[in-house]
Amino acid sequence: MGASLGSKATMSEINMTPLIDIVLVVLIIMMVSIPVELEQMGVKVPGPPPPTPPTMPEDAPEQLVIAVYQDGTFGLNRRLMAREKMLYEVTRRLVPLQKKNVFIDAHLEVPFSLVVEMMDLAKAAGAEKVGLAKVKDSGPLAATSVDQGAAPRGLQRGTPKPVGAMSTPKADKALQPLLATLEGCYYKELGANPQLSGTVNYKVDVYPDGSVVSVTVGHSTLDNDTVESCSVQALSELMKFEPLGGPDKTAAILYPILYSPG
Repeated sequence: MGASLGSKATMSEINMTPLIDIVLVVLIIMMVSIPVELEQMGVKVPGPPPPTPPTMPEDAPEQLVIAVYQDGTFGLNRRLMAREKMLYEVTRRLVPLQKKNVFIDAHLEVPFSLVVEMMDLAKAAGAEKVGLAKVKDSGPLAATSVDQGAAPRGLQRGTPKPVGAMSTPKADKALQPLLATLEGCYYKELGANPQLSGTVNYKVDVYPDGSVVSVTVGHSTLDNDTVESCSVQALSELMKFEPLGGPDKTAAILYPILYSPG
């Protein structure tokens, strides 16, 4: 009986990896070389658009820009105005804004002390963030109008700054009914001192049930004890808040008030 040799030859599978590698290399070479060849033939091949750098919006409705011009004058959103009116306008305009940001746009040749002064003014007016606009060789955008008037006679509330279990809208809501009373405290002294002006920060501490713990005077440029004492008494006796939501909840609010003789 003869020995039987295998009647079926074993067929090994083809290794496709080298073939795939070669195809990928050829594809990459074609992707690189075809645009170059087309450019040489005068065919323009559009590439990806360059990234657009973020820029400060110039005409956004919720954007405040204080300009410091080369001659030392100031402008708010391209409207020239005096320092005193600037503080009033920035304070007033920041109150309803969701993002309370202010940009300082200064000419290259102005003293840096003027830039710092406007940064401090923006902070005093209630700005949460103060940034410097990108410096331009031509300086800030030219003013389109001039503000001739002074700040209106009376007081202007700034943006409340609450800490603890209190939101800014609720803090502002509690103050609004008392503005006329606070203005009365100011008018009593304004008759004797027609130039009386400045800003006072009143600090109000609140119990969990919404009652007022205490009212104190923080930083003040008004320098008038009579107005400040009258206002502290009014805030202590008349101010009402909603309950804060729990026996362990407390709050403290800083209320900036700007006084102007008009």
